[in-house]
This record gives sequence, structure tokens and C-alpha cells, in this order.
Amino acid sequence: MLKNYFKTAFRNLWRSRQFTLINTAGLVLGTAVFLFIIEYVAFELAANRFNKNYETLYRASVQYKDGHTDYNLAPGFAPILKEKFPAIEKYTRTAENIGAGVLTYNKNGAPPKAFRENSILYVDGNFLDMITFPIVDGSPSLKEPATLALSEPVARKIFGKDDAIGKVVTVSNQFGNTPYTVKAVYKLPPSSDIKGEVLLSLHTLESAANRDDNDWADPNTLDAGFTNIYLQLGKTTNATKLAAGITSFLRASNPGSKDDMVALQPFKNLHLAPNFDYPFQTYGNLLMVVVFGGIALLILLIGWVNYINLSIAQSLHRAREVGVRKVLGASRYQLMIQYLTETLILTVSSTLLAVFLVKIFQGKFNDFAGKELSLSFLNQGWIWVAGVLLLVVGSVASGSYVAFVLTRFKPITTIRGKVQANVKGLTLRKSLVVFQFTISVIFIIATAIIYKQLKYMQQENLGMNLNQLLVLQGPTVSSEGQAARNVAFKNSLAQLPFVKKQAASNNVPGVGYNFFTNGITKFNDPQKDDERKSYAMFICDEHFFDTYGVQLKEGRTFTNEEAERSWNNLRKVIINESAARALGFPDGEAVIGKKISWGEAFEVIGVVKDYHHLSLREDIKPTIYLGSVSFSYFTVQTDSRNMQAKIGAIRDLYNRTFPGNPFEYFFADQKYDQQYITEQKLGNVFIAAACIAIFIACLGLYGLAAFSAKQRVKEIGIRKVLGAGVADITALLSKDFLFLVLIAIGIAIPVAWWAMQKWLQDFAYQTSISWWIFFVSGFAAIAIALLTISYQAIKAALANPVKSLRTE
Repeated sequence: MLKNYFKTAFRNLWRSRQFTLINTAGLVLGTAVFLFIIEYVAFELAANRFNKNYETLYRASVQYKDGHTDYNLAPGFAPILKEKFPAIEKYTRTAENIGAGVLTYNKNGAPPKAFRENSILYVDGNFLDMITFPIVDGSPSLKEPATLALSEPVARKIFGKDDAIGKVVTVSNQFGNTPYTVKAVYKLPPSSDIKGEVLLSLHTLESAANRDDNDWADPNTLDAGFTNIYLQLGKTTNATKLAAGITSFLRASNPGSKDDMVALQPFKNLHLAPNFDYPFQTYGNLLMVVVFGGIALLILLIGWVNYINLSIAQSLHRAREVGVRKVLGASRYQLMIQYLTETLILTVSSTLLAVFLVKIFQGKFNDFAGKELSLSFLNQGWIWVAGVLLLVVGSVASGSYVAFVLTRFKPITTIRGKVQANVKGLTLRKSLVVFQFTISVIFIIATAIIYKQLKYMQQENLGMNLNQLLVLQGPTVSSEGQAARNVAFKNSLAQLPFVKKQAASNNVPGVGYNFFTNGITKFNDPQKDDERKSYAMFICDEHFFDTYGVQLKEGRTFTNEEAERSWNNLRKVIINESAARALGFPDGEAVIGKKISWGEAFEVIGVVKDYHHLSLREDIKPTIYLGSVSFSYFTVQTDSRNMQAKIGAIRDLYNRTFPGNPFEYFFADQKYDQQYITEQKLGNVFIAAACIAIFIACLGLYGLAAFSAKQRVKEIGIRKVLGAGVADITALLSKDFLFLVLIAIGIAIPVAWWAMQKWLQDFAYQTSISWWIFFVSGFAAIAIALLTISYQAIKAALANPVKSLRTE
């Protein structure tokens, strides 16, 4: 019996090859997209789960009265907490963004190999015991000063096939040149939110000699907040009560913190928030995961909708078959099994083809996603169960409905050929077409608005000019007379004939600021809570504003002497308009010559107009500019002619001046635009989703149009005999479908408008949602639908009416 079911199913599927092909194509595409996106969702949900202490780790933070939360805490805070609160079993600290630099390795007198690494963390000695990266070689302990651990790729890059353990690498960064001994090599899990390709022992900075006069970096300090603190608690510890106890302790020991509150964020929520109202910073984006998951389900659902719609339509052709089978004794149960078998064959074959398709395009999808994804990420019990259950339930549900419709026909009705009247007015098919095109139009509108916002951010006046700016990474491997070398290089740059302008700074727009601080107020006139306001601090030379096209509102920039003698000697600063307002200087009031207090009195010598130092997602930060002959970055303004020759000349000068430092550069405008990668990828996702959704919907529409033309072939013949033209017949067959598309557009527009309004709220500066987006999107949907239908409609209209009427 089972063999007969399958044999009959294959025969029926082969007999209706066109509908089988359309159904299969829709299901394969829908399932492939579903698998791709579920890979991404599974990756996001699996973040940090490699850690054996996943359930008992917490990240400490301080929430301030003004609403912002600080995760960069003073490192000396951690040992005090461990001593005062027995519920804290262990702690570890990580210091990001302070260790980036160059690693140099000398092998048996060979020329030194230098590698720049930006992903460098200073960590406590027990870091690898609490954040359990898998150890490949060596010991996980970094308790000794001047020891480090390397990720596998970095170890291979530096040492090749040689054993890394015990080798000495010189790390050159803002703390000077320090030799470190390699103690461990580890695997950095791709799903880890703590990204450290190089782990340096934080205990190294306990020695003043290893800090190079940067006393703020003392691991015992309570003054500078530059570490993330992770606490390991007992399994039964109530983290909320512990955080309240720490808050009370903080307020009692520091009266200035009476409005501050300590919070402990569960490590398991570090990547994705448990809900949309979650107050803590996360490394992942819950909204993106939900949106992508929703897209996956919708695409899969559109494929199933196609199957249901086409199968119900095709059921009219199989009605007589049902009647004959029933007359011959087939039960309704047996008929349902027969049609479910066909559904099973289609579903299984489509799923296998979809997996094959995923395997082929996996590399391209990974490049697009920026993650190393594969179907192996689905090797989590609950994901397999959920995925398989979803596919089975969806397939059975869609197949069961079709089987139910087919098998309910009465034999006498089907054999007489009168079943058409029973289903012709069925609204389900129309509803499914509306559903498909509603989703498609929403995707089209969302894509248009995402790209409009992206274009707005990229083309909006930034208040500065990033065109034709070449940015060089400054030297990190220092040597005797380094300051003189830096000045010599900067002066030599200015002498190159193709260099129009040049500047030096400790950071650049699109990358960030140097640091943030508070405690800055008007001199002798502080207002309440002014000391709690946060300011971005940026260190640059006298040419920075001119080179980047930042306009002075009043006053002047630094002189060469002021930059060379540094801000902490002459105590002169420049502020932006936002900082002037935050400090309490009203618009129109002369600020030049006024003083601000930051431990000492600083004179304001200039005010620059606000400009977008970072992306338009963020508000412009109140910023204070500190003068210095800074050399973390050199910026050169030139034109685009013979760029490679110019870069070659600069490289030669750089290598002569800074031997042992890798030469690295980027273009300022390209670096700035990298901030919008998330929006670009989101736009690409919606383009792909819109194209696939429309393609699958059009497959269904094509099949339904073919079916409709076949059902009305005699009607068309009579109309042609009575004088109807090709245009009349085409309009007749098209109008019903186009009406459904118009309904879909009417539903999609308010839904898309609401969703995209919500999305735009995440941007400090946002574009408007123009009416033409809805008009163009609707017109595109109508045009695509009309093109899909027109082939079948025109084909039917051109058919010879004699052939369709000769049997009448």
C-alpha cells in the first residue's frame, strides 16, 4: 500500500510538471532563505555560551543620575568589592582600547617582524579561568607581569609553525616598548563578545616603569575608569540584592555618589537583551535578530502559501479523479494519505535542494554577514527540534488543507464536472495572494526607506570635509629621540610637492575621541550637577581644524608653540558649540578668554562650530580639544592623481623615519562610511528579501494565471467570436489579480510606515518618509504583477477560438 502511495504520487507530480516545478521552486527558495537566516539567528543566540561560567558571571556598571550607564570602572574598585562582599567568589578585569600597538619578534638575529594589532586587551591573571577560551597550548595563568597569551591566528602569524610558548615578543604601545613572554595560545570563539587576539597581563602596569608616566593606568587606581569588571557569584547568590548592597557601600564611602547606583548585568544577557526595554548595553541587537527571524518565517510562509494556492487551484483538474476513486471504494482517509504523500515528497525534495543551495552559496553569505556561519550552528538540540517541527507542521498543515479540500467533494458532483461552482468563489486563494503581495510591498518600502536614510547620512553636510584626506597610522615602536623623529616626519610631509595640508592628532573623525571625562565646570561659577556632565576629549595639533575643514565660530586655533608645549603645560583649550552650551555659556555670549575648571583653570581660546565627528546615529558630543603635537595619526590632504605613486613616496619617507613600524593608511571618507556598514547590510537583506518574496509570489501568480486561463478557455473563445480583441481578453484575465495586488498595497503602506517610523527613531538625525516611496513601491508591485500575468493572458487571448469551441 505504501509503495502504491509513493508510485501514484510521483506519477501525479510528473503529470502536472509545470505546477510541480513552480511549487518546488517556491519551496526551495523559501527554505534556503530560511536556513541562511536561521544560521545567523542561531549564531547570535549562541553568543558567549562556550564559557563554562556562563550562568554565574556578571558585568558591573554604575548608573548615574542623568540616566547614562558607565561600564568603564576604576580597576581598584574590584579588589575592594571582593574583600567587602563574600558573595563575590572571583573577579577579573579587562582593559580595552588602551593596549593597541605593534608586536615585534626577533628570531635568532633575523630582521625583526612587526605586526600591528588593534585587538589587544590588558587582563587579570585569572582571566582565562573565568572567561574560558579553549587553551591550545601553555598555561592559562597570566598572574606574572610581562606575560601574554595569543590567539591561534596571531601565534601562527608571528611564529609560523614554531612553538610559541616561552618566546619573547616586544609590545609597543602608549606605555612604551615592553618585552612579554608568551604563556598560552588559545582559540578565540567566533561567538565571543570579548574580542582579544592578544591578552596582556594587567599586572605589568603595576610597575610605574611599565606605564611610561601614564599613572592613570595603575591597576590599583580609584580615579580613572578604564576597565570592565566581571564578577563570578555563587549559583544561589541573588545578584539584585548584592548590587543593592554594593550601591549602599559606594554611597557610604563616597558622599558624591549618593545618586549613583551599581548594577550587575548577567553575562548571559551580554550579547542579546532579554526584552526590548532592557536598560543595559549589549553587543548584539535583539531587534535585528527578531527582524531577521521574522523575515525568514515570512519567506518560508510565502513558499507554503504558493503551494496551498496552486494546489487548491489545481484541485479542480483532479476533482474527477477524486470522484472515480471514491466510487471504486477509496476512503477519505486513504485519499488524504495519498495527497499528504505528494506534499511529503515535495517538502523533502525541496528541503534537500535548499540545503544543497545553502552549501553552494555559504561562502558568499558569510562574506555578506561578516561572520563564519554554517549549518553546523544549527547543531543545538532546541534549534533542530524547533526547525524540524516548524517545517513538518507547516508542510503537514499546508498539505492537510489541500487534502481536505480535495477529498470533501461528492463523487456524483465531481464526475458530472460541476465541482467548479463549489470552489470558484473560494476567498482563501484571493486572501493568500493578498498576503504574499502585502509582504512583498512591505519589503520594497522598507528597502527604499533604509537606503534613503543611508544616503541621507552619507550626503548630509557633516560640518567638515573628508574628501582627499589620506590618514597614516603614526609610529608605535618608539626609540630614543622619538619626539624629534615625529616632528621631522611631519615637517618632511609638508615639504612633499603633492601635500596641500597636513595635521597630526591622537584620533580622527569616524574612529572616535581620545577619552571621555567629567568634573569640568565653569571656573568659579559651577552650576548644580555640572561636574557630572560628560565631555569628549580630543587631542590634536594646530593644523587639525584647517585640514579637516572644521570652521571656527570665534577665537583662534592653537599656535605651533602651544601645541609643542602641550595642553597640560599651557592650559589652553578649544571647545565646540555643544560644549559651550553644556558649560553654561549662552549663545551669543563671548566665550574667548573665559576659563573652565578641570582640576586646574584652563583658558578657552577658540570655539569651533559643531560637526559630526561620528555617525549621524549619534548626537554631537560636547567636545574639548586639547593642543598637542600628536602623532597617533597623520592626515595628509592631496588630490587623487597618481595616488599610488604618492603613497609610495610617503611610505619611503615613513620607513626611513620610523624603522620597525609597519606602514598603514586609510582614506578618511571611506573610514567614516564604515560606520554605516550595519545599515548597508540591513538594506541588502531587505533587497534580497524583497526580490525573493516577489519572485516566489510571482511564481504563484503565474501559476494561478495559467490555471485561470485554462479554466476560462471556452469563455475566452466565445468572447473572441463575438468580437473581443486581445486587449479586452488581457484586461479580463488581469483585472481580478490586479485588484488583489491593489488591496495588498493598501494594507502594506500603513504597516510599512509604522514599522519604519519605529526604526528611524534609533537615529539622532533622520530622513523623512516621502510619499513618493509608497507610490513607486506600489507602482513597482503592480508592474511586476502585470508582467507576470500578461504572458498567460496574451497567450490565451491569441489562442484560436475554434480549438476551444469545437467540442461544444
